[in-house]
Amino acid sequence: MANSNWRKGRLALAFALASLVAGCGFEPLHRERPGANVTENLAAIRIEPIADRSGQILRNYLLDRLTPRGTPARADYVLRVRLQEPRQTLALRRDDVISRVAYSASVSFDLFDASGRRVAGGAASHSTDYEVTNSEYATLMALQSARERVLELVGDDIRYQLASHFSGR
Repeated sequence: MANSNWRKGRLALAFALASLVAGCGFEPLHRERPGANVTENLAAIRIEPIADRSGQILRNYLLDRLTPRGTPARADYVLRVRLQEPRQTLALRRDDVISRVAYSASVSFDLFDASGRRVAGGAASHSTDYEVTNSEYATLMALQSARERVLELVGDDIRYQLASHFSGR
């Protein structure tokens, strides 16, 4: 008898959780709706060049995420991104030599339509840190790895914000 009540209780709990999830308003971001195809709109964005090597890396991440089939022949939108990369010393050794550095990437971006009117914009930032060692090569590789991780996250944030804009959220 207790086992039967336990099953009924679990069934009621499962039903209650399913009802909550169904009513929470969850909706897939890339679900096609009349007049709002997010994937097509993202693929119609031309990404302007971004200054410096880090800008090239970020632009490549954005190209992969927004226009994976290549640059659009006719772009309906233009994306302009401004990138800043502050670094900050986090730790010093006993001999006052830097041993840990924080790497950050902050961007602001604007999306323009074909007529040049700004239709969306936003900002994104991420940071991490890396170790500075006696080996110049190891330190350089640590910096490059940190930079690539952070820029990939920033690129993902930009894509998500643009997708949210196009989905009407």
